[in-house]
Amino acid sequence: MKNLLLFALLGLACGAAAVAQSVQNPPSEQNPQVLETVTIPASAPLSIEVPARRLPAYAIDFGAYKGAYDLSNGGLLQLSSQGRRMYAQLDDGERTEIVGTGKHSFVALDRSVQMRFEPKSSGEMGGELLLARQPAIAGQPVQYLLVSLR
Repeated sequence: MKNLLLFALLGLACGAAAVAQSVQNPPSEQNPQVLETVTIPASAPLSIEVPARRLPAYAIDFGAYKGAYDLSNGGLLQLSSQGRRMYAQLDDGERTEIVGTGKHSFVALDRSVQMRFEPKSSGEMGGELLLARQPAIAGQPVQYLLVSLR
């Protein structure tokens, strides 16, 4: 019986200490409290594939897509063409050749990026990019990053 009473008092003391701690240092803009990072798994495994059937540049009005796009991760996507070839460049990285895969969608031949565009009512383009990040250690799986076009 004494042990039961002792455990009850110990529980109350711990609870009171936790409340006092949160009152002394409540979360604020100057004192944010991050509890943990949450990773949300995708419903389907992400991958970038180059389809057998590709749309050539002349079959696409690529002029509607050419230009620079700000990305939600702070990066910059630039789309350009040279002759009948289309290219994508991320930030200051290497330019990579892309091909059309469907209406408003493209993929890099090296499978480093896949993009899907959505024309907005304002006439601008929005959409999303799936970026493949090669692992720093050989044998590790490729990681994918999904970002929005702004």
